[in-house]
Amino acid sequence: MRNSLRFAVVGAIAAASFAGSAHAATTATGTATAEVLSSLTVTSTADLLFGQIAANTGGTVTVNADSTVASTGTLIATGSRSPAAFNVAGSPNAMVLVSLPTAPVNLTRSGGTETMSLGGFNTNPGGAFQLDGTGNGLFHVGGTLTVGNAQVAGAYAGSFQVSVEYQ
Repeated sequence: MRNSLRFAVVGAIAAASFAGSAHAATTATGTATAEVLSSLTVTSTADLLFGQIAANTGGTVTVNADSTVASTGTLIATGSRSPAAFNVAGSPNAMVLVSLPTAPVNLTRSGGTETMSLGGFNTNPGGAFQLDGTGNGLFHVGGTLTVGNAQVAGAYAGSFQVSVEYQ
């Protein structure tokens, strides 16, 4: 009987403490916010230029996004060589990420079917960068052109796509 009385008293105390907790409930209000960013635009402002190339036994010509130039093989590269340039417009001070082609693209000879492969794309600044206080930014793109042995003479052209997205 004593044990039953003890369980009854402990049970009554526990029930009273739960009832007290239920009466002490309170509420709070949360706030939700969102910022809609301006649509991003990217515009090509300069082409990727490899200059004039004397193929000889072939090789590669690299024009990097930082404007450095290199070549391999016995070819001779001369003339104007410079990276492509792109302007970006979006929300002020936002971070954007540049995506470059992962596979090579072909440059095709004007009036013919001969091609050269353009790959090894690189960008400056590399990866993500911050737009300025007015929402504008600039980046450059370079790459490596593979020139075949006895490449057919002529003007070669091709295109590649870049994209930007908010980071």
